[in-house]
Amino acid sequence: MNCLSCGMEMGELFSLGMQPLANKYPENKAEASHEFKQELVLYFCDQCIYINLPCDAPRDVFFEDYYYLSSVNEELKNHFVDFAQWVKEANFDFVVDVGSNDGIFLRPLKERGIKCVGVDPSENVSAIANQLGFNTLTGFFDKNICEEILKKYGRPDLISASSVFTHLEDPSEFFKCADNLLSDDGKVVIEVEYLADIIEQFAFERFYFDRPHYFSINTLQQIAQADGFTLERVDLIPVHGGSIRATFSRIGRENSTSEFIELISTERASLTRGAVLAGFKSFQEHCNILKRSIEAFTQKGLAVAAYGCPARFSTITNFSNLDASHLSFVIDDSPLKQGRLSPGKHIPIVAFDDVTKPDIFVVFAYEYADSIQTKLRDFQFEYYKPIPFSKL
Repeated sequence: MNCLSCGMEMGELFSLGMQPLANKYPENKAEASHEFKQELVLYFCDQCIYINLPCDAPRDVFFEDYYYLSSVNEELKNHFVDFAQWVKEANFDFVVDVGSNDGIFLRPLKERGIKCVGVDPSENVSAIANQLGFNTLTGFFDKNICEEILKKYGRPDLISASSVFTHLEDPSEFFKCADNLLSDDGKVVIEVEYLADIIEQFAFERFYFDRPHYFSINTLQQIAQADGFTLERVDLIPVHGGSIRATFSRIGRENSTSEFIELISTERASLTRGAVLAGFKSFQEHCNILKRSIEAFTQKGLAVAAYGCPARFSTITNFSNLDASHLSFVIDDSPLKQGRLSPGKHIPIVAFDDVTKPDIFVVFAYEYADSIQTKLRDFQFEYYKPIPFSKL
């Protein structure tokens, strides 16, 4: 395994055990019996501060019948409203949003009178966006899609990609396509979960096969520079438990600040192989605490269920060996997931109104805990965060 940035051989770091595809939800036991599984091994580049998760499944399989709908999360909707306002105040006229999902960012852009087009590889989700009136092209962000955008709409002055860049098979190809598509003074804005936050919070549940790449600011800068772009600004943002918003311009056209230089220096000092391994040890310990705590509740006769079935639910339950004997069901607000089974451990996914109410919810969609508790304010539940196991 070689680093996509420097090309040097990467060392194996640790394993999260046998894992399924975290965003594939079997419809029944027969389908579950043919589920893809592979050992999830992390490789680390000490030089670039970059983690890669190799997977044998072809990349197009990940986005067939995709089940994640961004707009079911109020906090995430609010994030994109703020992002759209940022775009408007920066005077961008035409935005191409890569990985646009159900139009969560296209909606506030459109409401502000900003010309916008989405690109999403998932046929079922992009169809939902188009039905809602958000112009979305179905496909990967590649040469063919860029030619279609140029022909139909012209050159954008902003290409955005939120929680997408980690999913790409070839991040370098993304910048090559952006270079061919953007206007002369155009910008690229990438929002991505920040590796430093993942390690600091020992949030290894964020590792799963859909996302082969986990980036430091240093790595993003190196990848961009190799294809003619330079990093001119970095903003730390709270979405997804800790992310960065990185703004890129073509080399020679940047309006650069030096604020992120200190961040790069800090991450190089803190994101060492030893620090990552220490974080993984903490994650292991907290997974054990989670399992023991759930077993203690059930021994007392308390009914325990989960709320939220994002990808991290798959990573945690498969690594911790939590199944339907521990969590009787998991509620998810996405209608695309309801009636299916969780990846790997096959815990039933249901709507809130369809089940007998438990005593305790373990909230796996913990960044949306406030809105979940507000929605369920007429009921008396105890709520816990899984990692680290703590009462909300």
